[in-house]
Amino acid sequence: MKRQVMRFEPGAPAIIDAGQEVKLHFDMDEAGIAEFMLTAACDGDWLVEGRESVMLQVLLNGEYNQDMILFYGDRWLEYPRLLGYLEAGSYEVELRFHGLSSPGTRQAKVKEAAVHWVERDSELGLVYRYAPLLYGRELGHPVESRYTDTPLLVFYTLERNEAGTVLEYQVLYSHEDEGTPAPMLMAKWGRLTDIEWTLRVVLGRDGEWIGATYQGLHHVTTEFKGLTMLGGHPVLQSASAHGMVTDVPTSGYRLLLTPVYRWNPAAEPRERAMDAFPFTYRMMAWEYQRHRYLSQLPAVGTGAEPWQVMDVRDYLYVQTSKWAHEPALQKATSIDVRVKLKGSDAIYSSSFGDWQLAGFRAVYNGPYEWFSTTVKLPSGTVISDIEEIAAVWLEGGDRIVTVRGLKAFMLNDDYLPGVAIETSKELTMSADEPIGRLWSEA
Repeated sequence: MKRQVMRFEPGAPAIIDAGQEVKLHFDMDEAGIAEFMLTAACDGDWLVEGRESVMLQVLLNGEYNQDMILFYGDRWLEYPRLLGYLEAGSYEVELRFHGLSSPGTRQAKVKEAAVHWVERDSELGLVYRYAPLLYGRELGHPVESRYTDTPLLVFYTLERNEAGTVLEYQVLYSHEDEGTPAPMLMAKWGRLTDIEWTLRVVLGRDGEWIGATYQGLHHVTTEFKGLTMLGGHPVLQSASAHGMVTDVPTSGYRLLLTPVYRWNPAAEPRERAMDAFPFTYRMMAWEYQRHRYLSQLPAVGTGAEPWQVMDVRDYLYVQTSKWAHEPALQKATSIDVRVKLKGSDAIYSSSFGDWQLAGFRAVYNGPYEWFSTTVKLPSGTVISDIEEIAAVWLEGGDRIVTVRGLKAFMLNDDYLPGVAIETSKELTMSADEPIGRLWSEA
């Protein structure tokens, strides 16, 4: 259950700079979780080094609550955050310009703000209650999340059974500075953003806390033994350049993002969270342009090779699924997605013909049935140029695989998803019949 308790809409945008803050008052008629929705912009630019973002410090009744990273520049964006569990009473939110904002920035602007009361014991309250309080990264700089690999979204799964409830939270970052090279990211995951499961909370039948685990360094599932704050939120710290965390916080800034999307693994890939919030594709593109060198593979050249990422608008973004007939072979089972354009005999492959490099295979071989990939197409291609999209069985997994469903789109000039091709078609492929047509214009 959720209801609005305060809405602030100034006649003109309220300015926040080094000499002026914004204060907002609201009353909680009864105890519950406070969700804070801020629509803001700033004079930052995620494309420009030294001007990436403005940080706002959030105080609640004069005490430090968290920080907000305004990463979307002069475009208005709604930034949903949680203030934590609050008792009934009167409250004041104060927003201050943080001195550790990008050095080339000077101010933020607030268009509107709202506070919602959420019943603690409702299903939404359950999801909000255990959302991770994430301390920002500080591997080489005190506020790295201000300019690189910044958290954009938190989404979640919720599973109930006779034993109780399992909540899993996933964090979507704008990129990753280490780990899989960008060409492989596009082929294996269908994106340059980084999505990592971060916290898994187990509750008993009566809702009591049983325990929690998190994705620690080197992708090791680790028992949570840390603190909880702001009414019960588990405290974690960004601890690696590719989205791993620890339960021992060390940095001086923290973020409490609202879980904004419930992901259904049985029916869709994780990237549907990006589709629901298209600004994430822009952020992906902007960070790629600023960190273009991270998108190359120097060991195999820096320009002409077909797999190199040059412009994220040159790709068909594909979402589909793979279902091995032998469950034990699910992870090892892979498919290739191939595209034929009108008036051409050329075939474009999501894996560049099952390309492999230094132990990496350019195909998705993860644990989920639903997944995403991309197919790199000639520069200037538009979606109406596509004649056919096919799925191809690849060796290395089950001899029989079912492919079900398709969503495919390209990014427009402004890096937002365009009109999508969608079908619920189902194919069964094998070593004997390795190719199936997912979609064709005819």
